[in-house]
Amino acid sequence: MDSLSRMRRIASALRVSFLLIVALLLTAVFPEFPLGPPGGGAQAVRLMDQPAQGAAAFRDAGIVDAKGTGTSSSAASALSPLPKRQQDMTVPESLKDFVRKAVDKLAGEAPFKEWKTAEQTIGPLGPGTHSWLVNFFSGDQRIGYMIITASDNGEYTLSEYGAGTDESLPYSVSELRRFLAQKGLIHSSDNIIEPIPLYAPLLPYWKITLNGQTLYLNAIVPEILPWDKSKAEAVAGRAQSARPYGLLSSALPDSTAKPIFRSGQAGDPYDNLLWLTSPKLARLTAGEFARLLHREQGLVFRSGAGENDTVFAPLMISGYQLWTRPDATGSSPIAYAASGMGGQRFLPLDALQQSGQFQVYVTGDGQPESLNR
Repeated sequence: MDSLSRMRRIASALRVSFLLIVALLLTAVFPEFPLGPPGGGAQAVRLMDQPAQGAAAFRDAGIVDAKGTGTSSSAASALSPLPKRQQDMTVPESLKDFVRKAVDKLAGEAPFKEWKTAEQTIGPLGPGTHSWLVNFFSGDQRIGYMIITASDNGEYTLSEYGAGTDESLPYSVSELRRFLAQKGLIHSSDNIIEPIPLYAPLLPYWKITLNGQTLYLNAIVPEILPWDKSKAEAVAGRAQSARPYGLLSSALPDSTAKPIFRSGQAGDPYDNLLWLTSPKLARLTAGEFARLLHREQGLVFRSGAGENDTVFAPLMISGYQLWTRPDATGSSPIAYAASGMGGQRFLPLDALQQSGQFQVYVTGDGQPESLNR
């Protein structure tokens, strides 16, 4: 009888051990299994005491995963390059080809030389943006980015690009984490957030929900945008209906990226407000824009609708880069305006002029010259 009881106890212990092993295996294979850690998922960001390094920071943010595939995007047809709203969406070969060609064009000169050998990550920006974020890394350091917008006719557009350090570039996860901690919006390394990277023309921004409250934050220089839900929806609606501005994929193969020109002026428009006294300029062609920057100290871009928060204005314009097509009869250069301190953002001239106007930056040394048209 004692032998039978002992055998039953051994059998019971074996069953418990077997069930425990199965549960542990399920937890390892399926993080969403109830015994796994709470709050898991591809888009969750665990705010650690030390910032995540390199491409891992963007994988943690749900922008890319370890293979450079996206984790969030907008719906689209199978024939369109628009990213689809699904997990682990493979980056279209047509988009990879566009990135390769753009890098080949830009990497001949500073500040883009390192892009040729840099690690790349590509992932779709948030739903409805029809845009992709490309990040470039040298080791653990992010050194540049592109934002590429797709249209329903199969074209890609280079919506903006830039080079610099991670802290000076849009969508810096470490800067976002630091800002939230400074504002007391997160209190410990156990806080989990799901930042959704979004893009309105000229404005990279984050959408974050903390403690049931939704916040929208500027992703260039971290700050909380004064938006409610209706304002955010209006911005998103305009972004979806806006036509892409910048270099198209059909024009890219025979285009040449000219050397960057930088004026002597770089800084914050708020450092000297005398530019407010200069007249607003009429719409400029790419050639007029380039000649004006050669003649003046700089330009200030200002929102025409008084909505500086939706385009991150006023912006100091301190240089430009032209893309030319010598074999295209009658084609005008495509101009990108250079803006930013520490890093450079290159923004399509047409996108800027669609959203506002330029004024000549002046100091106390004199008044700006008028543009002869």
